[in-house]
Amino acid sequence: MGKIKKYIFIAPFLIYISVFFLYGLYYVFMTSIGFNRILSPSCFTLNFYREILSSKEVYESFIYTVKINTISAFISITLTVVLLFLIFLGKRKNYAHIKLFQKIVESPTFIPYLVSAYGILLVFMKNGILHNLFVKFGILSSNQFPILTNEKYGISIILTYIWKTLPFMTMMTLPIMFRVEKKWDSLGKIYNLSSLDFFKKIVLPLILPNLGVSFFIVLSYLFASFETPYILGVTHPRVLSVLVFDMYAKGSLDLRGKIMVLNILISCLSLIFAGAIYFIFKYFTKFEDREW
Repeated sequence: MGKIKKYIFIAPFLIYISVFFLYGLYYVFMTSIGFNRILSPSCFTLNFYREILSSKEVYESFIYTVKINTISAFISITLTVVLLFLIFLGKRKNYAHIKLFQKIVESPTFIPYLVSAYGILLVFMKNGILHNLFVKFGILSSNQFPILTNEKYGISIILTYIWKTLPFMTMMTLPIMFRVEKKWDSLGKIYNLSSLDFFKKIVLPLILPNLGVSFFIVLSYLFASFETPYILGVTHPRVLSVLVFDMYAKGSLDLRGKIMVLNILISCLSLIFAGAIYFIFKYFTKFEDREW
């Protein structure tokens, strides 16, 4: 009875949220095809899609978004594997302070992206903390310090994404890794496997599906991420989310249809790219799943 009362209490709230979510999807789609107009009569049209898909600015933003996100995600998952091995090695060898190291690695998870981006800006900008330290100790002169923020290559954006996504992937995978170690530890002793061999041949294949899921989540989020590239990026090229915001900030109702098309494009790209990576991981790990 207690559970039934709980569900009865929560059900209206879930229905309320679902209605607004579905209406949002309906509004975005209908506006993108010419309906729900304010300044002109509503009618079916694909002109918004044609203008967006043929726009050079949108194409450049798309390439820039894909480049920034894929570089960040692949570096993050590579460093995650390295960190997992270090934590695994420290726990296996009973190194001191391994739990403290683990907590330090996970700590950026609790910092919002907005604060993280601003922190990276303060550290790496011209006349920032790192610049002042290098100049003070005579390592570099003021003119020799490289531009690392608000530049076209997105170095600071990538650094922020790695700093934030790496601990998330680590936290998603650590519980699985610890269970694998306890379950298969006797097998490693029988075959006299070193720590590195045990990690490569037993632990890594079994945690790879979980890494794939976390990679899927990260890549999906990065395609819609706004605050980091807005603070650390440049006016050209811009990621798609910043392009949408700049169009919306102009306040022109005539641009509303194009904005909705871009929102749909971002959502579809997020699902397509992340989904493709997820199924690739599933394909390459199904053989290991059968083996173990």
